[in-house]
Amino acid sequence: MHPASSFPACLRIAWPLVLAMTGNALMMFVDRLFLARYSAVSIQAALPAGLVAFMVIALLQNVVAYSGTFVAQYAGAGSRAACARAAGQGLWISLACVPILLATMPLGLWLFDLVGHAPDVLAEEKRYYLSLVVANLALPFGAALSGFFAGRGHTRLVMAANLCGNVANIALDPLFIWGWGPVPELGIVGAGVATAIGQFLILAILAAALFREPHFATGRRRRVVLAWKAPLAARIVRFGIPNGGHVLLDVGTFTVFTFVTGWLEPIEFAASNIAFAINQLVFAPLMGIGMAAGIVVGQRMGDGDPAGAARGGRNCLLIGWAYVLLCLLVIGGLNGAILRLFYPADAPFAYDAYVALGRHLIAIFLAWAFFDVLNIVLGGALKGAGDTRFVIWWVGGTAVLLWMPALFGAYALGASIEVLWLTMLAYVMVAGGGLLARFLRGRWKAIRLLG
Repeated sequence: MHPASSFPACLRIAWPLVLAMTGNALMMFVDRLFLARYSAVSIQAALPAGLVAFMVIALLQNVVAYSGTFVAQYAGAGSRAACARAAGQGLWISLACVPILLATMPLGLWLFDLVGHAPDVLAEEKRYYLSLVVANLALPFGAALSGFFAGRGHTRLVMAANLCGNVANIALDPLFIWGWGPVPELGIVGAGVATAIGQFLILAILAAALFREPHFATGRRRRVVLAWKAPLAARIVRFGIPNGGHVLLDVGTFTVFTFVTGWLEPIEFAASNIAFAINQLVFAPLMGIGMAAGIVVGQRMGDGDPAGAARGGRNCLLIGWAYVLLCLLVIGGLNGAILRLFYPADAPFAYDAYVALGRHLIAIFLAWAFFDVLNIVLGGALKGAGDTRFVIWWVGGTAVLLWMPALFGAYALGASIEVLWLTMLAYVMVAGGGLLARFLRGRWKAIRLLG
């Protein structure tokens, strides 16, 4: 067994990414906790606005992020200069993302009008969305820089940068939401301003670290590795578009789901949003494990060791399941206390009914988290090998052809919020089973990402 694909090696790569993603999730959790304390309207608007903002940037950010997979494979092949060149192309692609992101702003605002939530919620959704677009400008560049460091196994630096940005966001939230001294009360927009400051701080830390790297330390070397290389950039985009498309479909269908819940009674909408906020604490660390799976598989494939790549993917899967078991024990025991934190002071519904409904939804998402490990970790492993097209066609097709018809059919029949959530559980089970079958068959081992 190659030591780089052993269980301890996978864990060494994964734990900093898990903490980084946990920090991101905790940041969003605290954002929504503050907004729940601020007003019931703000907490209802937070999740839909956040999802639309991320849906718009998801494709662009994840196309850029795929440069990190090239870095991982070049690192496995032992070519440090090629790692730097791949990161350089990621930065050029990030620059091209800026005008595209700004041009999609009217589309995002139109989506809120299309769904037609209550007027006070609609106004808050639009305000929060626009503030988050500013924060999103940093994300493609951060993805390119994070990929450069994480792809070579330097995941602790990525963790440190993300935690610094998260702490800054959390510290600034009360200042900008409620206002203090010369800072005016900005409400939900203040949460977006704090998020933007945190994201640009992460970018600044990673950029400062980049210029300490040997291939970026002098002007001459920077000109070499940052030179536009069309064949490499085109290859990153070719494999990156399915990667970004998968995330876009995933977030898009999830956004449709949250909009559908917005058509229900206020107690169901609020409980669903809050349960999703809690679920983010489970989901985000799994993303870190999925990123680790992509790095381990990518490095071993770059080294010409597909058997080691398969072992690394399996070990990351075991780490994911162990993590979900821990979440089951912790969140299952503390769900009442967590739900109490989010109960708005001006809520138009009874506390006991809200907690009972929230507990039902938490039980469902803990069940789907077990199967979501397959989607996130094995999806990351297959992407690390370059099998991005299968991931988008299978997972995206399952979402569009299975989940969405089941969701709208259940809603048309007047199903409860619990039944709507069960449609998502069924989707995750089918999608995860397909990725497991693909991984075990091993066709991805024949892909040569680097050409």
